[in-house]
Amino acid sequence: MSRWEGRKRIFSGRPFKVLMTLVIFFLAVSLVSAGSSDIRSFLTNSWLIPLQQMTTNGTASLTPMKSAEELTAENSRLQEENRQLHDMLVDYYAIRREKEALEKFYGIKSAHQDFTVVVAAVIGRDPNENFYGFTLDKGSRDGIKQKDPVMTENGLVGWVCEVSSDACKVSTILSPEAGIGVTVQRTDDSGLLSGNVVLADEGLTRMVNLSAQHHIQTGDMVVTSGAGGSFPKHLKVGRVRCAMLDEYTGMPAAEIEPFEDIRQVSSVVIITAFG
Repeated sequence: MSRWEGRKRIFSGRPFKVLMTLVIFFLAVSLVSAGSSDIRSFLTNSWLIPLQQMTTNGTASLTPMKSAEELTAENSRLQEENRQLHDMLVDYYAIRREKEALEKFYGIKSAHQDFTVVVAAVIGRDPNENFYGFTLDKGSRDGIKQKDPVMTENGLVGWVCEVSSDACKVSTILSPEAGIGVTVQRTDDSGLLSGNVVLADEGLTRMVNLSAQHHIQTGDMVVTSGAGGSFPKHLKVGRVRCAMLDEYTGMPAAEIEPFEDIRQVSSVVIITAFG
């Protein structure tokens, strides 16, 4: 016989019925003793509340205990619900980051209606990369291809140099391999971006191939010239820190401080097409 069946038999037996009869008898005697004016409060405080508590406790004690199999199944269900909640939280943060990035780069699309852009996040950096190149979470399946320009809302940061199906690697304008045509807005002096290791450690690059008769001054703004067709015109690059002679070639050059600190970039826009 189970515990439940045993208790059920006790409460349905004659002894229990006799007990309840005695309880009712003493209840009647108590009511007479209390007087008619206090019957309601006496009934509530002295009998009904204790009886309700006894009944509640008795009912709780009669609730069948769950088996080991039921407890195991419930634990598995709760673990699965917990996993689903964690997945939902991860998705929420990913969606929020993408929304923030889209809002952040909305100005680029507004200013350049002819651009087709893809928002991407930095997912890795090579510690052996001297020019602070990085890897993005977008690849060929997102329409990314080699030589696509990469920028932030502050300005140009580099170009796509390697592409896989779901990721791409970016070389930055701090690299000596940049070779990007640029021009000084105030003077129209033109040249090429070509960094070096020493400047890269400071987050700087250089403008080389300048004319000996250039009129560049500290603070001048540098933008892309569009020469060669690989980059759109008038993308912001940086400001001139100083003009000097290149220590190796003896030719005029200028140190450029990019508008974006490329060493700290976390999200970018990849320009996949432009007019």
